[in-house]
Amino acid sequence: MQRVLHYRLERLPEHRLERVHAQFEALAGARTWRCNPPWIASSYSRGLFEMEYFRHLHHEQADVTAAGFVKMAGDETDALIIAIFMRDLSAEYGITTAMKDEDHPLAKLRRLEFQAGRLPTGQALEDVLAKRPVIKKVEGERIFFYPPTFRLHSQGPPSPEWAYALCGIRAYAPTLMEAEQEALKILRGFGHLSA
Repeated sequence: MQRVLHYRLERLPEHRLERVHAQFEALAGARTWRCNPPWIASSYSRGLFEMEYFRHLHHEQADVTAAGFVKMAGDETDALIIAIFMRDLSAEYGITTAMKDEDHPLAKLRRLEFQAGRLPTGQALEDVLAKRPVIKKVEGERIFFYPPTFRLHSQGPPSPEWAYALCGIRAYAPTLMEAEQEALKILRGFGHLSA
């Protein structure tokens, strides 16, 4: 059975829905997903499936303004990027967003809720991320992504950016998505050199 990651936005003003749909479309097209690209359903949706999905969900939970889900395909980077995106939407609109991932391997990340971009405890998402790298396997190579809270040495300060490492190269990028894109460019470059 495939893992399913559910996400929802609560009490988003109706006049913001068009922009949120555009943001989801931009996210879906911004990278190659191993899972299905993320999508959103709301009263703004025009597709039959999205309209019915939202109608049923809104009937059960009236405060939900928009929601969606993706079936995961074994790539934790996909789930992490969606979590960061939901956090960013929560911060941008000052709303509550939530994610439910019942089969996530880390119990503390099975249910996440953001209120104005912060966890209910007031912590930032990065404060609860694993303090170890996220590993992505691509074409037989391992790419390591290190969250900003990761410390290479116990005495070293945390980096303000995401670090990534592959093929003996270590570099930094402002966001996880940018780190992933740069790492994949490097990997493709090495592929062309060995061909």
